[in-house]
Amino acid sequence: MKQILVCMLAGAAMMAPMTAAPGSTGPALDSEAVSAARLLSFGRWFTDAHGRVVMLRGGNVVQLVGDAHRLGPGGGDGRWQDATPGLMAAAGFNAVRLAIFMDRVAPTPGRIDQAYLDAVAATIAAYKRHGIATLIDFHQDEFGPSVGIRGMPKWMTLTDGLKRNPALQFPNGYFKDPAVQRAFDNFWANRSTASGKGVQDAYIEAVAAVARRFRGEAAVFGIDLMNEPATGTPCSRPDPVSADCPELEQKLLAPFYRKAAAAVAAAAPHLILFFEPFMLQGALGIAIDTPIPSIGRSGLSFHNYGPFRPTREKVSEGALAVALRRRAALINTEWGFSNDAADIASQARDFDARLIPWLAWARGPFEGLVNPAVQKDPPANRSLVLRAYARPYPERTAGTPLALTFDADKAVLDYRWSTTGPDGLSRAGLATEIRMPSPSFPRGYDIHVVGGKVISARDAALLGIVANPGASEVRVIATGRAVLAPLAPPRPIARAGLSVDSLLSDLLRDPASKAVLARHLPTLVSSKEIGLAPQISLRSMQPYLPEMSDEVLQQIDRELATLPHRP
Repeated sequence: MKQILVCMLAGAAMMAPMTAAPGSTGPALDSEAVSAARLLSFGRWFTDAHGRVVMLRGGNVVQLVGDAHRLGPGGGDGRWQDATPGLMAAAGFNAVRLAIFMDRVAPTPGRIDQAYLDAVAATIAAYKRHGIATLIDFHQDEFGPSVGIRGMPKWMTLTDGLKRNPALQFPNGYFKDPAVQRAFDNFWANRSTASGKGVQDAYIEAVAAVARRFRGEAAVFGIDLMNEPATGTPCSRPDPVSADCPELEQKLLAPFYRKAAAAVAAAAPHLILFFEPFMLQGALGIAIDTPIPSIGRSGLSFHNYGPFRPTREKVSEGALAVALRRRAALINTEWGFSNDAADIASQARDFDARLIPWLAWARGPFEGLVNPAVQKDPPANRSLVLRAYARPYPERTAGTPLALTFDADKAVLDYRWSTTGPDGLSRAGLATEIRMPSPSFPRGYDIHVVGGKVISARDAALLGIVANPGASEVRVIATGRAVLAPLAPPRPIARAGLSVDSLLSDLLRDPASKAVLARHLPTLVSSKEIGLAPQISLRSMQPYLPEMSDEVLQQIDRELATLPHRP
């Protein structure tokens, strides 16, 4: 591979040396942490104060300093560990999406729990000390704990007397539980709470209070207004035909988003407010036209859990088109949810191809990937999964990104950019900084550059490149020196314990269990209702597959139990 790269680049006008001392001719490497100065945006891109395009990479986190989440619904799988932010940074990540819950922010009408926000502030500060920026996420799953999993306080959960169905596994509450659906119906209708305020108005008031609290904190680059808003009663079946209701975006999302944008812009004008599509659009590949307001600074936060690549590509293409049309900063804030390292790397390649920043949702706490001490039972292939996420990326580009690829098995990065920024101005005199995470480059890397030169030390965690005078484009190819284990091992990591209560994605990924499903449920793999496969069990699919009788389910379970265990 090294000889091929040399031949490919030999005809270039300029070939940079393998390394260059930081003090060599040209601009110094500006390695200021992303968390140190507030991020800006220009169209679809995040930018820094110098106009360089900033790429964010990291994950969703839930643990708070002081374990505040453990005092109520929404807690994580483990306690806060002081070592986690440093380990996150050491793996090359520069941002987190910190989930907070409205039932903790506003536990009673008219009250904002400042002690809870103190814990949030301490957590943000802990990540900031290690150069990691934070997106605050108002998280809900099936509306709130009184009807679903977590999110809204009981006083904001208006069900008109309907009670939850505890037999439904997540996420079936969105589709089958009238209490969850009625809570969303009343939210979109802005029905009055016990406080006398509309539930939507009360929600926005609390979001604005959090925005005011953190408006002076440069490490907080934005607020995600609501995780995965659901439509309520209409358009709630998880298939791409009956869930395609574009009129609801204008009817339900648009007025809510306009009010929230005005309130947050008044409370914290420098924060980017992120808006999400309806939750099924990211799983089923339904076309989106998210009504992003033009008030203040805005962004599009989208999720992409499609189990099949064509669906995932449709979701990403749709999100990118909306961001370009609305001139909104684009970021994927949930994807992954897998312990299949090769599958994660494949999904990450799709984001690279579209130059989309991301914050992943791991299988188990993302904190546990970098710090296994926070998780009771880390997966046996944790190091491979971490390596699949810890990919090299251009943290700051002095110009506009053009193309990015990374072969995770061979550890070969290929990145190309224009020296003209998105605003049309030249950034040729500034340094481009590329994160080179140690999980992907454990023994360092060799560098070849066309149109520029290296200004960082050999094997630096932050590779610095500056353009040659007159260069309109720069290309860098970096090749790791280590021989890495394949992300897709010869045998599956674990088959032990597969059952009808296993996630559908696990059953479809393993050839032996997939064969069992194909014998008894031949229409399953062609079903258009399994877009939520990474998060739903086979048993939970029973309401959507008439041929899956109790007898069939029991037979599948017996056959899965006979499959030989693998390490």
